[in-house]
Amino acid sequence: MSELQWKTVLYQLRSQIVSGELIGGTKLRASHLAEHLNVSRTPVSEALIKLEGEGLLVRDKSGFTVRSFSLSDVYDAIDLRGILEGAAAQKAAERQVSSAELVKIRALLNDLDEVIEQGDAGNNPGDYDKLNLEFHLCIAELSDSDILVAEIKRSYLLPFAGPSAFPTTHGDISRFWTSLIIGQHHHQQVVAAISAAAGARAFALMLEHAKLAHQNVDVAIEARESAPQLALVSDTR
Repeated sequence: MSELQWKTVLYQLRSQIVSGELIGGTKLRASHLAEHLNVSRTPVSEALIKLEGEGLLVRDKSGFTVRSFSLSDVYDAIDLRGILEGAAAQKAAERQVSSAELVKIRALLNDLDEVIEQGDAGNNPGDYDKLNLEFHLCIAELSDSDILVAEIKRSYLLPFAGPSAFPTTHGDISRFWTSLIIGQHHHQQVVAAISAAAGARAFALMLEHAKLAHQNVDVAIEARESAPQLALVSDTR
């Protein structure tokens, strides 16, 4: 079995779970998945074990099941992401990153500004989502900590915990745009705090920024059709 093979299976299954294609409570059997994916059982078994370690599956005597999350779990996951990203921002500030190291994140800020100013985020949500994810990963990388980067990426796997895990199309357009504008203001403040070596402020700002995702979950619940990830959340049905 090649590493590429089991990782391909892992990415496929993870995507199906996080997107809500495989709903909470779904039983997963290695033999059935292997046949469906046209691979042997070995890479499927490796992928299932990895997904259990990521917290997306639970295992008992009968095999693996897609985990169901409570709404409280979702909020906790968002808060955890905020704490981890806050620690990364604080570390970046306290190690006094150079102007050269800030070039990439400032360019991302400008790109996000352009998307929002042109009104493209609602029409082309993928553009905004991609840039927003890159911005958050850049914060993690500026910490210069492999452990923080790995744990932040891991936190993104839980339902609605990722920085771009909220629905970008729903009925309340004004609420959506308000969230984007506030979020971008937070981005600007965080970069300013890192640039000024203000570690405690950078940490606090990232915590506040993550709290926006709580509101986005509420919006997702109201507009269920645009948020298939809700299939993983047990107490919003």
